[in-house]
Amino acid sequence: MAPMMDDEQPKNDSGYFDRMSMAIFTAGLNWSVVGKKWPNFRKAFSGFEPSKVARISERQIQSLMKDEGIVRNERRIRATVENAKAILAVQKEFGSVDSFN
Repeated sequence: MAPMMDDEQPKNDSGYFDRMSMAIFTAGLNWSVVGKKWPNFRKAFSGFEPSKVARISERQIQSLMKDEGIVRNERRIRATVENAKAILAVQKEFGSVDSFN
């Protein structure tokens, strides 16, 4: 999946999750550095499929902390896993993130 343009509406919950995660990982950092690494993020976080990311284990988090292809910030990695769980809760209650809006 190519990076979305700022004005492009996400097409599904994975797209919303991708955009949310990019905002978290770029906060306070050089956007171009994170942007260049974003394909690695998508691979590391299973294409930002919420159901897959929500199941990331402690062992996998420790592995991500060693992945030089992404920003290795433990708080942001853990927040990404928790955000996946939150998206699943929104899906359960509203059907999708788009329906929540």
